[in-house]
Amino acid sequence: MSANNSAGDSAGDLHTVMMESLKRRGVLGKITANVRAEVFHTLEDKTVPMPDKPNELFLATELIREFLMSAELNCSLSVFNEESGQPQQMVVDREFLGGELGFNVMDEPSSARDTPLLVLLVSHLLSERKRRETLADQSLEVNVEDDF
Repeated sequence: MSANNSAGDSAGDLHTVMMESLKRRGVLGKITANVRAEVFHTLEDKTVPMPDKPNELFLATELIREFLMSAELNCSLSVFNEESGQPQQMVVDREFLGGELGFNVMDEPSSARDTPLLVLLVSHLLSERKRRETLADQSLEVNVEDDF
């Protein structure tokens, strides 16, 4: 009976060593992402037509895809494409996507041309929030001064 336990222990040890080695080499995440993508691909019935997506959903998925591509998160991108039903290649280019969102990416400084549109959008929203807070603070200061 102890021979069976030692065989089980050595198999468990081998499994642990293999998992640690794959993780250390950066392969485990890729394998896991590929398995997930294949599972979603297998489960999804491609013969049933997908309903048309609202424009906002299409733009959001393209923003996320552009971000994943620029961050070189290829495994995540593969799973995202499968789950969202997006084709492997982007349907629209960066200039079109930026234009739809109100960004003129052609007029951006050269340093921002490599910045993902999602990051530019977040940056824009944060600066707008700061601007609104500053205006609100100034408005409060004016109201307080008027009271005295």
